[in-house]
Amino acid sequence: MASRIRYQVNVCGGGFQHVRKCFRTWKEEPLVYRKDRRMFEHQNEVRILSGHTFDSTEHARNALRQACRPHDLYALAAEVHDDSRNLWIVMAAYEE
Repeated sequence: MASRIRYQVNVCGGGFQHVRKCFRTWKEEPLVYRKDRRMFEHQNEVRILSGHTFDSTEHARNALRQACRPHDLYALAAEVHDDSRNLWIVMAAYEE
């Protein structure tokens, strides 16, 4: 059976230091759909995807999907500024 890539995603506001704090909190939380596993279980840290700020969550999510690899030991974060909000999308990939 071929493996399938899935993604874990979470969102928060604030600066990148706040993203790091949220990431540490998220790592303690169980997955909603698999209570025996933790969110971002195999990622040790969160890193900024690039110096680029995205103008939509869709563009940020697409860029994160292209950059995340299942065996990365870190999650990636992309900053989004659109008309009404400023937020960070954090994503990690894993194989199922």
